[in-house]
Amino acid sequence: MKSILKCLLFSITIGFATQITPVPIEAEMEGLEAEFRHDGTFLLGSPTYVFDRILGAGGLHSESELWTPEKRNNRLLLNRYTGILSWQPFEPSVWLKTGNELGDLIYQDYITDPKERPMNHTPILEAGFRTPSYKGFWATARLFQDDHFSQKYAGARKSMVDDSFAFFGENWPTFSSAYGGFGYENSIFKSSIIAGEEYIWMYSPSSRWIPVHHKPRVEGNLDLKGFSLNLVYEDKEFQNKKEKGNRQEINGSLYYSKNNLLNNGMVNASVGISFRGVKDSGMVYTKLKDDRVLWPFLQLEIYPTHSLEAHVMFGINERDWMVQDSIQYKIPTPKNLFANIGIKNISATRLNPLADTKELYNDKTINLTADGQMNLIQSYLNIIDTLGNVSIGGRASLWAAHGTETFNTKELKQENSFTTRYGEVDRIDSWVKGFTGELWLSTWYKNLFTFRANAGLEKIRGDYHLAEVTPVEYYLGFFGNWYIRDSFKITHSIHYRSDAKWNLRTKDPFTVKGDWFWDATFEQQFKKHKIYLTGTLIHVLADETIEAPNMSYNSLRFICTAKKMF
Repeated sequence: MKSILKCLLFSITIGFATQITPVPIEAEMEGLEAEFRHDGTFLLGSPTYVFDRILGAGGLHSESELWTPEKRNNRLLLNRYTGILSWQPFEPSVWLKTGNELGDLIYQDYITDPKERPMNHTPILEAGFRTPSYKGFWATARLFQDDHFSQKYAGARKSMVDDSFAFFGENWPTFSSAYGGFGYENSIFKSSIIAGEEYIWMYSPSSRWIPVHHKPRVEGNLDLKGFSLNLVYEDKEFQNKKEKGNRQEINGSLYYSKNNLLNNGMVNASVGISFRGVKDSGMVYTKLKDDRVLWPFLQLEIYPTHSLEAHVMFGINERDWMVQDSIQYKIPTPKNLFANIGIKNISATRLNPLADTKELYNDKTINLTADGQMNLIQSYLNIIDTLGNVSIGGRASLWAAHGTETFNTKELKQENSFTTRYGEVDRIDSWVKGFTGELWLSTWYKNLFTFRANAGLEKIRGDYHLAEVTPVEYYLGFFGNWYIRDSFKITHSIHYRSDAKWNLRTKDPFTVKGDWFWDATFEQQFKKHKIYLTGTLIHVLADETIEAPNMSYNSLRFICTAKKMF
Protein backbone atom coordinates (compact mmCIF):
# COMPACT_ATOMS: atom_id res chain seq x y z
CA MET A 1 0.00 0.00 0.00
CA LYS A 2 2.82 2.39 0.87
CA SER A 3 4.57 1.82 -2.45
CA ILE A 4 1.30 2.50 -4.29
CA LEU A 5 0.89 5.77 -2.35
CA LYS A 6 4.44 6.80 -3.21
CA CYS A 7 3.86 6.17 -6.91
CA LEU A 8 0.56 8.05 -6.80
CA LEU A 9 2.06 11.12 -5.14
CA PHE A 10 5.01 10.98 -7.53
CA SER A 11 2.55 11.07 -10.45
CA ILE A 12 0.65 13.94 -8.86
CA THR A 13 3.88 15.90 -8.52
CA ILE A 14 4.66 15.43 -12.19
CA GLY A 15 1.10 16.41 -13.06
CA PHE A 16 1.40 19.59 -11.02
CA ALA A 17 4.68 20.40 -12.73
CA THR A 18 3.04 22.99 -14.94
CA GLN A 19 1.21 24.69 -12.07
CA ILE A 20 3.66 24.99 -9.19
CA THR A 21 6.32 27.45 -8.00
CA PRO A 22 9.30 26.13 -6.05
CA VAL A 23 9.79 28.29 -2.98
CA PRO A 24 11.12 27.12 0.35
CA ILE A 25 8.64 25.15 2.45
CA GLU A 26 8.22 26.77 5.85
CA ALA A 27 10.65 25.19 8.30
CA GLU A 28 9.51 23.78 11.60
CA MET A 29 11.71 26.43 13.20
CA GLU A 30 14.53 28.51 11.79
CA GLY A 31 17.66 26.41 11.63
CA LEU A 32 15.72 23.29 10.60
CA GLU A 33 15.67 24.11 6.89
CA ALA A 34 17.85 21.04 6.44
CA GLU A 35 14.68 18.99 6.95
CA PHE A 36 13.64 19.92 3.40
CA ARG A 37 17.05 19.83 1.74
CA HIS A 38 17.64 17.00 -0.69
CA ASP A 39 20.85 17.98 -2.49
CA GLY A 40 23.23 16.28 -0.12
CA THR A 41 23.48 14.67 3.30
CA PHE A 42 21.11 16.17 5.88
CA LEU A 43 20.73 13.95 8.94
CA LEU A 44 18.60 15.39 11.73
CA GLY A 45 19.59 13.90 15.04
CA SER A 46 17.49 16.42 17.00
CA PRO A 47 16.70 20.12 16.74
CA THR A 48 20.10 20.87 18.32
CA TYR A 49 22.20 18.48 16.21
CA VAL A 50 22.21 18.23 12.42
CA PHE A 51 24.77 16.77 10.04
CA ASP A 52 24.48 19.02 6.98
CA ARG A 53 26.61 18.65 3.87
CA ILE A 54 25.58 19.90 0.44
CA LEU A 55 26.36 17.48 -2.37
CA GLY A 56 29.56 18.67 -4.00
CA ALA A 57 30.57 21.01 -1.19
CA GLY A 58 33.89 19.20 -1.10
CA GLY A 59 35.44 17.36 1.80
CA LEU A 60 33.60 15.13 4.25
CA HIS A 61 32.80 17.56 7.07
CA SER A 62 29.43 18.93 8.09
CA GLU A 63 28.83 22.56 7.20
CA SER A 64 27.88 23.17 10.86
CA GLU A 65 31.44 22.29 11.90
CA LEU A 66 33.21 24.83 9.68
CA TRP A 67 33.79 28.36 10.97
CA THR A 68 33.26 31.20 8.50
CA PRO A 69 33.00 34.98 9.10
CA GLU A 70 29.31 34.78 8.18
CA LYS A 71 28.75 32.52 11.21
CA ARG A 72 30.55 34.78 13.66
CA ASN A 73 27.32 35.61 15.55
CA ASN A 74 25.75 32.14 15.32
CA ARG A 75 25.17 29.98 18.39
CA LEU A 76 27.98 27.50 19.10
CA LEU A 77 27.23 24.17 20.79
CA LEU A 78 30.57 22.48 21.58
CA ASN A 79 32.12 22.33 18.08
CA ARG A 80 29.05 23.01 15.92
CA TYR A 81 26.87 25.96 14.95
CA THR A 82 23.10 25.81 15.28
CA GLY A 83 20.50 28.07 13.72
CA ILE A 84 17.55 26.83 15.73
CA LEU A 85 18.62 28.66 18.89
CA SER A 86 18.95 32.01 17.15
CA TRP A 87 17.85 35.05 19.13
CA GLN A 88 17.84 37.26 16.04
CA PRO A 89 14.73 39.49 16.37
CA PHE A 90 12.02 38.90 13.79
CA GLU A 91 10.32 41.52 11.65
CA PRO A 92 7.50 43.46 13.43
CA SER A 93 4.73 40.89 13.89
CA VAL A 94 2.89 38.66 16.33
CA TRP A 95 2.77 34.91 15.79
CA LEU A 96 1.72 31.56 17.19
CA LYS A 97 2.98 28.18 16.00
CA THR A 98 1.98 24.72 17.15
CA GLY A 99 1.86 21.17 15.85
CA ASN A 100 2.30 17.53 16.64
CA GLU A 101 3.64 14.27 15.32
CA LEU A 102 0.72 12.56 13.61
CA GLY A 103 -0.21 9.49 15.59
CA ASP A 104 -0.60 11.28 18.90
CA LEU A 105 -3.39 10.10 21.18
CA ILE A 106 -5.41 13.24 20.49
CA TYR A 107 -5.89 11.98 16.93
CA GLN A 108 -6.11 8.31 17.76
CA ASP A 109 -8.87 8.47 20.38
CA TYR A 110 -11.60 8.50 17.77
CA ILE A 111 -10.20 6.19 15.09
CA THR A 112 -8.51 3.27 16.82
CA ASP A 113 -9.18 0.65 19.42
CA PRO A 114 -7.53 1.62 22.75
CA LYS A 115 -5.36 -1.50 22.65
CA GLU A 116 -4.00 -0.57 19.21
CA ARG A 117 -3.18 3.08 19.83
CA PRO A 118 0.47 4.04 19.31
CA MET A 119 2.60 5.66 21.99
CA ASN A 120 2.03 9.31 22.74
CA HIS A 121 3.98 11.54 20.38
CA THR A 122 5.34 15.00 21.02
CA PRO A 123 4.41 18.61 20.17
CA ILE A 124 5.93 21.89 19.11
CA LEU A 125 4.93 25.27 20.52
CA GLU A 126 6.07 28.80 19.78
CA ALA A 127 4.60 32.22 20.49
CA GLY A 128 6.06 35.68 20.21
CA PHE A 129 5.83 39.26 19.09
CA ARG A 130 7.90 42.19 17.96
CA THR A 131 6.27 45.59 18.09
CA PRO A 132 6.47 48.19 15.31
CA SER A 133 8.98 50.95 15.93
CA TYR A 134 7.80 53.95 17.90
CA LYS A 135 10.23 56.81 17.45
CA GLY A 136 12.83 54.15 16.74
CA PHE A 137 12.11 51.99 19.80
CA TRP A 138 10.68 48.45 19.66
CA ALA A 139 10.19 45.47 21.98
CA THR A 140 10.12 41.71 21.47
CA ALA A 141 9.50 38.45 23.34
CA ARG A 142 9.44 34.80 22.32
CA LEU A 143 8.91 31.35 23.82
CA PHE A 144 9.78 28.35 21.65
CA GLN A 145 10.26 24.65 22.21
CA ASP A 146 10.38 21.67 19.88
CA ASP A 147 9.73 18.29 21.49
CA HIS A 148 10.16 16.32 18.26
CA PHE A 149 13.07 13.85 18.28
CA SER A 150 12.55 13.60 22.05
CA GLN A 151 10.47 10.49 22.63
CA LYS A 152 12.86 7.53 22.41
CA TYR A 153 15.35 8.66 25.06
CA ALA A 154 13.09 10.89 27.18
CA GLY A 155 13.32 8.38 30.03
CA ALA A 156 17.12 8.37 29.95
CA ARG A 157 17.24 12.17 29.97
CA LYS A 158 14.69 12.28 32.79
CA SER A 159 17.00 10.22 34.99
CA MET A 160 19.79 12.79 34.60
CA VAL A 161 18.07 16.03 35.67
CA ASP A 162 16.07 17.20 38.68
CA ASP A 163 12.92 18.42 36.95
CA SER A 164 11.19 18.47 33.55
CA PHE A 165 14.11 20.57 32.21
CA ALA A 166 11.81 22.67 30.01
CA PHE A 167 9.39 25.55 30.34
CA PHE A 168 6.38 23.33 29.78
CA GLY A 169 5.46 19.71 29.14
CA GLU A 170 7.02 16.48 30.34
CA ASN A 171 8.83 15.19 27.25
CA TRP A 172 12.33 16.39 28.26
CA PRO A 173 12.84 18.01 24.82
CA THR A 174 16.31 18.75 23.47
CA PHE A 175 15.73 22.49 23.80
CA SER A 176 13.33 24.98 25.40
CA SER A 177 14.02 28.70 25.10
CA ALA A 178 12.44 32.02 26.12
CA TYR A 179 13.65 35.61 25.78
CA GLY A 180 12.49 39.20 25.83
CA GLY A 181 14.11 42.52 25.06
CA PHE A 182 14.02 45.82 23.24
CA GLY A 183 15.91 47.77 20.60
CA TYR A 184 16.38 51.11 18.91
CA GLU A 185 17.20 51.98 15.33
CA ASN A 186 17.47 55.02 13.08
CA SER A 187 19.21 55.93 9.83
CA ILE A 188 22.65 55.82 11.46
CA PHE A 189 22.67 52.83 13.78
CA LYS A 190 20.58 50.06 15.27
CA SER A 191 20.94 48.26 18.57
CA SER A 192 19.21 45.64 20.70
CA ILE A 193 19.52 43.87 24.03
CA ILE A 194 17.74 40.59 24.76
CA ALA A 195 17.73 38.45 27.90
CA GLY A 196 16.22 35.07 28.65
CA GLU A 197 16.56 31.53 29.89
CA GLU A 198 17.17 28.21 28.10
CA TYR A 199 17.26 24.48 28.60
CA ILE A 200 19.52 22.72 26.08
CA TRP A 201 20.76 19.17 25.54
CA MET A 202 24.10 19.17 23.67
CA TYR A 203 25.30 16.13 21.72
CA SER A 204 28.97 15.62 22.48
CA PRO A 205 31.80 13.99 20.48
CA SER A 206 31.58 11.04 22.90
CA SER A 207 27.90 10.62 21.83
CA ARG A 208 26.55 11.70 25.23
CA TRP A 209 23.66 14.09 25.81
CA ILE A 210 24.81 16.90 28.12
CA PRO A 211 22.09 19.02 29.82
CA VAL A 212 22.86 22.74 30.11
CA HIS A 213 20.63 25.35 31.76
CA HIS A 214 21.29 28.97 30.74
CA LYS A 215 20.11 31.19 33.58
CA PRO A 216 20.33 33.78 32.23
CA ARG A 217 21.57 34.40 28.75
CA VAL A 218 21.97 38.03 27.63
CA GLU A 219 22.77 39.14 24.08
CA GLY A 220 23.49 42.66 22.82
CA ASN A 221 23.99 43.90 19.26
CA LEU A 222 25.09 47.23 17.82
CA ASP A 223 25.54 48.27 14.16
CA LEU A 224 27.05 51.68 13.40
CA LYS A 225 28.52 52.91 10.11
CA GLY A 226 30.15 49.65 9.04
CA PHE A 227 30.91 48.49 12.58
CA SER A 228 29.05 45.51 14.03
CA LEU A 229 29.35 44.44 17.68
CA ASN A 230 27.83 41.27 19.13
CA LEU A 231 28.26 40.55 22.85
CA VAL A 232 26.81 37.59 24.79
CA TYR A 233 26.87 36.65 28.47
CA GLU A 234 25.86 33.12 29.50
CA ASP A 235 25.58 31.67 32.99
CA LYS A 236 25.44 27.91 32.33
CA GLU A 237 24.61 25.20 34.82
CA PHE A 238 25.68 21.75 33.69
CA GLN A 239 22.98 19.75 35.45
CA ASN A 240 23.26 16.09 36.36
CA LYS A 241 21.84 14.32 39.41
CA LYS A 242 25.27 12.85 40.17
CA GLU A 243 27.27 16.05 39.74
CA LYS A 244 26.87 19.69 38.82
CA GLY A 245 29.05 22.39 37.34
CA ASN A 246 28.86 26.02 36.30
CA ARG A 247 30.34 28.00 33.43
CA GLN A 248 30.17 31.76 33.09
CA GLU A 249 30.98 32.69 29.52
CA ILE A 250 31.37 35.87 27.51
CA ASN A 251 31.55 35.54 23.74
CA GLY A 252 30.92 37.66 20.67
CA SER A 253 32.58 39.50 17.82
CA LEU A 254 33.61 42.94 16.58
CA TYR A 255 33.47 43.42 12.83
CA TYR A 256 34.16 46.28 10.41
CA SER A 257 33.41 46.26 6.69
CA LYS A 258 34.51 48.80 4.09
CA ASN A 259 33.32 48.71 0.46
CA ASN A 260 35.16 50.46 -2.39
CA LEU A 261 38.35 50.48 -0.39
CA LEU A 262 40.33 52.00 -3.28
CA ASN A 263 37.49 54.22 -4.55
CA ASN A 264 37.33 52.25 -7.79
CA GLY A 265 34.97 49.45 -6.80
CA MET A 266 37.71 46.83 -7.22
CA VAL A 267 38.37 46.01 -3.56
CA ASN A 268 36.12 45.43 -0.56
CA ALA A 269 37.69 44.67 2.81
CA SER A 270 36.49 43.49 6.20
CA VAL A 271 38.31 42.87 9.44
CA GLY A 272 37.03 41.35 12.64
CA ILE A 273 37.74 39.50 15.84
CA SER A 274 35.66 36.75 17.45
CA PHE A 275 36.25 35.81 21.07
CA ARG A 276 35.26 33.55 23.95
CA GLY A 277 36.17 33.60 27.61
CA VAL A 278 34.98 31.13 30.25
CA LYS A 279 35.18 30.64 34.02
CA ASP A 280 34.42 27.08 35.11
CA SER A 281 33.66 25.46 38.43
CA GLY A 282 32.55 21.91 39.21
CA MET A 283 31.92 19.34 36.48
CA VAL A 284 31.30 21.14 33.18
CA TYR A 285 32.12 18.17 30.85
CA THR A 286 34.05 20.35 28.36
CA LYS A 287 37.14 22.53 28.55
CA LEU A 288 38.52 25.47 26.59
CA LYS A 289 42.30 25.69 26.65
CA ASP A 290 43.51 28.67 28.70
CA ASP A 291 39.81 29.49 29.31
CA ARG A 292 39.79 31.90 26.40
CA VAL A 293 40.25 32.23 22.66
CA LEU A 294 40.69 35.28 20.41
CA TRP A 295 40.27 34.86 16.68
CA PRO A 296 41.27 37.85 14.49
CA PHE A 297 40.44 37.55 10.79
CA LEU A 298 40.62 39.50 7.55
CA GLN A 299 38.45 39.31 4.42
CA LEU A 300 39.13 40.69 0.95
CA GLU A 301 36.99 40.77 -2.20
CA ILE A 302 38.90 41.73 -5.33
CA TYR A 303 37.37 42.42 -8.76
CA PRO A 304 40.20 43.00 -11.28
CA THR A 305 37.75 42.85 -14.21
CA HIS A 306 34.01 42.55 -14.73
CA SER A 307 34.42 38.80 -15.28
CA LEU A 308 37.06 37.92 -12.68
CA GLU A 309 36.74 37.96 -8.91
CA ALA A 310 38.74 36.64 -5.98
CA HIS A 311 37.81 36.14 -2.32
CA VAL A 312 40.11 35.40 0.58
CA MET A 313 39.69 35.03 4.34
CA PHE A 314 42.62 34.58 6.70
CA GLY A 315 42.50 34.08 10.46
CA ILE A 316 45.23 33.28 12.96
CA ASN A 317 45.95 33.13 16.69
CA GLU A 318 48.56 31.47 18.91
CA ARG A 319 46.92 28.02 18.49
CA ASP A 320 45.35 27.86 15.03
CA TRP A 321 45.24 29.34 11.57
CA MET A 322 42.79 29.14 8.65
CA VAL A 323 42.71 30.26 5.02
CA GLN A 324 39.62 30.15 2.80
CA ASP A 325 40.05 31.53 -0.72
CA SER A 326 38.50 31.26 -4.16
CA ILE A 327 38.89 32.57 -7.71
CA GLN A 328 35.98 32.68 -10.13
CA TYR A 329 35.81 33.63 -13.82
CA LYS A 330 32.65 34.41 -15.75
CA ILE A 331 33.03 32.85 -19.20
CA PRO A 332 31.95 35.07 -22.13
CA THR A 333 28.75 33.53 -23.54
CA PRO A 334 25.88 34.40 -25.88
CA LYS A 335 22.83 36.16 -24.49
CA ASN A 336 20.66 34.09 -22.09
CA LEU A 337 23.57 31.74 -21.37
CA PHE A 338 25.58 32.01 -18.16
CA ALA A 339 28.73 30.05 -17.37
CA ASN A 340 31.48 30.37 -14.83
CA ILE A 341 34.44 28.36 -13.69
CA GLY A 342 36.23 28.55 -10.37
CA ILE A 343 38.53 27.04 -7.84
CA LYS A 344 38.40 27.26 -4.04
CA ASN A 345 40.61 26.18 -1.20
CA ILE A 346 40.31 25.63 2.55
CA SER A 347 43.45 25.08 4.64
CA ALA A 348 43.21 25.04 8.42
CA THR A 349 44.62 23.52 11.55
CA ARG A 350 41.05 23.22 12.85
CA LEU A 351 37.58 23.46 11.31
CA ASN A 352 36.35 25.60 14.20
CA PRO A 353 39.10 27.43 16.13
CA LEU A 354 36.55 28.86 18.62
CA ALA A 355 35.27 25.46 19.80
CA ASP A 356 36.10 23.75 23.10
CA THR A 357 39.37 21.81 23.06
CA LYS A 358 38.56 18.88 25.38
CA GLU A 359 35.63 16.79 26.56
CA LEU A 360 35.75 15.30 30.05
CA TYR A 361 34.59 11.68 29.93
CA ASN A 362 34.24 10.24 33.44
CA ASP A 363 37.87 9.91 34.58
CA LYS A 364 39.25 10.33 31.05
CA THR A 365 39.82 13.22 28.68
CA ILE A 366 38.92 13.37 24.99
CA ASN A 367 41.19 15.65 22.99
CA LEU A 368 39.09 17.64 20.49
CA THR A 369 42.07 18.96 18.52
CA ALA A 370 44.34 17.09 16.12
CA ASP A 371 47.93 17.63 15.02
CA GLY A 372 48.62 18.80 11.49
CA GLN A 373 46.18 20.50 9.14
CA MET A 374 43.37 19.92 6.67
CA ASN A 375 43.70 20.89 3.00
CA LEU A 376 40.70 20.96 0.66
CA ILE A 377 40.89 22.08 -2.95
CA GLN A 378 37.98 22.10 -5.38
CA SER A 379 37.34 23.17 -8.96
CA TYR A 380 33.88 23.66 -10.43
CA LEU A 381 31.94 24.66 -13.54
CA ASN A 382 28.39 26.12 -13.63
CA ILE A 383 26.25 26.53 -16.76
CA ILE A 384 22.71 27.97 -16.98
CA ASP A 385 20.74 28.50 -20.19
CA THR A 386 17.40 30.34 -20.27
CA LEU A 387 14.97 30.19 -23.18
CA GLY A 388 11.68 31.95 -22.58
CA ASN A 389 10.06 30.39 -19.54
CA VAL A 390 12.47 27.47 -19.32
CA SER A 391 15.86 27.36 -17.63
CA ILE A 392 18.31 24.44 -17.81
CA GLY A 393 21.45 24.28 -15.74
CA GLY A 394 24.21 22.06 -14.51
CA ARG A 395 27.21 21.97 -12.22
CA ALA A 396 30.25 19.72 -12.10
CA SER A 397 33.08 19.73 -9.60
CA LEU A 398 36.22 17.86 -8.64
CA TRP A 399 37.64 17.98 -5.13
CA ALA A 400 40.41 16.45 -3.06
CA ALA A 401 40.99 16.66 0.69
CA HIS A 402 43.91 15.64 2.88
CA GLY A 403 43.94 15.62 6.68
CA THR A 404 40.16 15.52 7.05
CA GLU A 405 39.12 15.70 10.70
CA THR A 406 37.74 12.43 12.05
CA PHE A 407 37.56 10.54 15.36
CA ASN A 408 39.85 7.77 16.53
CA THR A 409 37.49 5.54 18.53
CA LYS A 410 39.45 3.62 21.18
CA GLU A 411 36.57 2.24 23.27
CA LEU A 412 32.78 1.86 23.03
CA LYS A 413 30.51 1.63 26.08
CA GLN A 414 26.83 1.18 26.93
CA GLU A 415 25.76 3.87 29.39
CA ASN A 416 22.18 4.68 30.44
CA SER A 417 20.67 3.29 27.19
CA PHE A 418 23.24 5.13 25.08
CA THR A 419 26.25 3.88 23.12
CA THR A 420 29.16 6.18 23.97
CA ARG A 421 32.75 6.24 22.79
CA TYR A 422 36.16 7.23 24.10
CA GLY A 423 39.08 8.35 21.94
CA GLU A 424 40.21 11.61 20.35
CA VAL A 425 39.80 13.77 17.28
CA ASP A 426 42.19 12.59 14.58
CA ARG A 427 42.82 13.02 10.84
CA ILE A 428 42.50 10.89 7.73
CA ASP A 429 46.16 10.91 6.75
CA SER A 430 45.54 10.35 3.05
CA TRP A 431 43.83 12.01 0.09
CA VAL A 432 40.09 11.55 -0.29
CA LYS A 433 38.76 12.60 -3.72
CA GLY A 434 35.33 13.20 -5.15
CA PHE A 435 33.47 14.01 -8.37
CA THR A 436 30.07 15.71 -8.40
CA GLY A 437 27.56 16.23 -11.19
CA GLU A 438 24.21 18.04 -10.87
CA LEU A 439 21.49 18.94 -13.40
CA TRP A 440 18.29 20.95 -13.03
CA LEU A 441 15.33 22.16 -15.09
CA SER A 442 13.03 25.04 -14.16
CA THR A 443 9.91 26.46 -15.76
CA TRP A 444 7.44 29.17 -14.69
CA TYR A 445 4.49 31.28 -15.78
CA LYS A 446 4.22 34.83 -14.45
CA ASN A 447 3.55 34.72 -10.70
CA LEU A 448 1.17 31.78 -10.95
CA PHE A 449 3.53 28.82 -10.83
CA THR A 450 7.07 27.57 -11.16
CA PHE A 451 8.45 24.06 -11.24
CA ARG A 452 11.96 22.73 -10.70
CA ALA A 453 13.40 19.26 -11.12
CA ASN A 454 16.97 18.39 -10.26
CA ALA A 455 19.25 15.43 -9.74
CA GLY A 456 22.77 14.91 -8.52
CA LEU A 457 25.44 12.24 -8.20
CA GLU A 458 28.67 12.11 -6.23
CA LYS A 459 31.44 9.51 -6.40
CA ILE A 460 34.05 9.47 -3.64
CA ARG A 461 37.32 7.57 -3.64
CA GLY A 462 39.81 6.99 -0.82
CA ASP A 463 39.59 6.16 2.89
CA TYR A 464 36.19 7.84 3.29
CA HIS A 465 35.05 4.99 5.57
CA LEU A 466 37.32 6.60 8.19
CA ALA A 467 35.16 9.73 8.16
CA GLU A 468 32.39 10.31 10.70
CA VAL A 469 29.74 10.07 7.98
CA THR A 470 29.81 8.49 4.53
CA PRO A 471 27.65 10.91 2.51
CA VAL A 472 24.73 10.07 0.24
CA GLU A 473 25.70 9.14 -3.30
CA TYR A 474 22.79 10.56 -5.29
CA TYR A 475 19.50 12.46 -5.04
CA LEU A 476 16.44 13.30 -7.12
CA GLY A 477 14.01 16.13 -6.39
CA PHE A 478 10.88 17.86 -7.73
CA PHE A 479 9.61 21.17 -6.37
CA GLY A 480 6.77 23.51 -7.11
CA ASN A 481 4.27 26.01 -5.83
CA TRP A 482 1.34 27.92 -7.22
CA TYR A 483 -1.07 30.68 -6.24
CA ILE A 484 -4.86 30.38 -6.33
CA ARG A 485 -6.52 33.78 -6.75
CA ASP A 486 -3.31 35.44 -5.59
CA SER A 487 -4.08 34.66 -1.95
CA PHE A 488 -3.81 30.91 -1.42
CA LYS A 489 -0.36 29.41 -1.91
CA ILE A 490 0.42 25.71 -2.17
CA THR A 491 4.02 24.56 -2.04
CA HIS A 492 5.30 21.04 -2.08
CA SER A 493 8.33 18.93 -2.86
CA ILE A 494 9.06 15.27 -3.34
CA HIS A 495 12.60 14.00 -3.32
CA TYR A 496 14.74 10.94 -2.84
CA ARG A 497 18.11 10.63 -1.10
CA SER A 498 20.26 7.50 -1.15
CA ASP A 499 21.83 5.80 1.88
CA ALA A 500 24.15 7.58 4.31
CA LYS A 501 26.28 5.89 6.94
CA TRP A 502 27.74 6.73 10.37
CA ASN A 503 31.08 4.97 10.73
CA LEU A 504 32.62 5.70 14.13
CA ARG A 505 29.93 5.93 16.83
CA THR A 506 28.79 2.29 16.99
CA LYS A 507 30.47 -1.12 16.77
CA ASP A 508 29.13 -1.65 13.25
CA PRO A 509 28.43 1.16 10.75
CA PHE A 510 25.05 2.78 11.39
CA THR A 511 23.24 2.96 8.04
CA VAL A 512 20.49 5.52 7.39
CA LYS A 513 18.50 4.01 4.55
CA GLY A 514 17.62 6.10 1.53
CA ASP A 515 13.98 7.05 1.14
CA TRP A 516 11.38 9.22 -0.57
CA PHE A 517 10.25 12.36 1.24
CA TRP A 518 7.23 14.55 0.56
CA ASP A 519 6.73 17.90 2.28
CA ALA A 520 4.00 20.47 1.67
CA THR A 521 2.89 23.91 2.86
CA PHE A 522 -0.57 25.45 2.44
CA GLU A 523 -0.84 29.17 3.16
CA GLN A 524 -3.90 31.41 3.19
CA GLN A 525 -2.86 35.04 2.83
CA PHE A 526 -4.96 38.03 3.83
CA LYS A 527 -2.62 40.57 2.30
CA LYS A 528 -4.79 43.60 3.04
CA HIS A 529 -4.61 42.84 6.75
CA LYS A 530 -1.13 41.27 6.60
CA ILE A 531 -2.37 38.02 8.14
CA TYR A 532 -0.90 34.66 7.11
CA LEU A 533 -2.24 31.24 8.11
CA THR A 534 0.10 28.37 7.27
CA GLY A 535 -0.09 24.60 7.58
CA THR A 536 2.90 22.36 6.86
CA LEU A 537 3.21 18.59 6.52
CA ILE A 538 6.72 17.28 7.16
CA HIS A 539 8.32 13.91 6.48
CA VAL A 540 5.36 12.40 4.59
CA LEU A 541 6.02 9.03 2.82
CA ALA A 542 9.38 8.43 4.47
CA ASP A 543 9.71 5.74 7.10
CA GLU A 544 9.96 6.98 10.66
CA THR A 545 13.64 6.36 11.19
CA ILE A 546 16.56 7.24 13.44
CA GLU A 547 19.06 9.34 11.49
CA ALA A 548 21.98 9.38 13.94
CA PRO A 549 23.19 7.21 16.84
CA ASN A 550 21.60 7.89 20.25
CA MET A 551 18.83 9.93 18.62
CA SER A 552 15.05 9.63 18.37
CA TYR A 553 12.84 8.94 15.36
CA ASN A 554 12.23 11.48 12.61
CA SER A 555 8.44 11.33 12.36
CA LEU A 556 5.58 12.54 10.21
CA ARG A 557 4.20 15.74 11.70
CA PHE A 558 1.91 18.70 11.04
CA ILE A 559 2.78 22.31 11.93
CA CYS A 560 0.43 25.30 11.75
CA THR A 561 1.31 28.98 12.09
CA ALA A 562 -0.75 32.13 12.46
CA LYS A 563 1.11 35.40 11.89
CA LYS A 564 0.08 39.04 11.78
CA MET A 565 2.63 41.42 10.25
CA PHE A 566 2.78 45.09 11.27
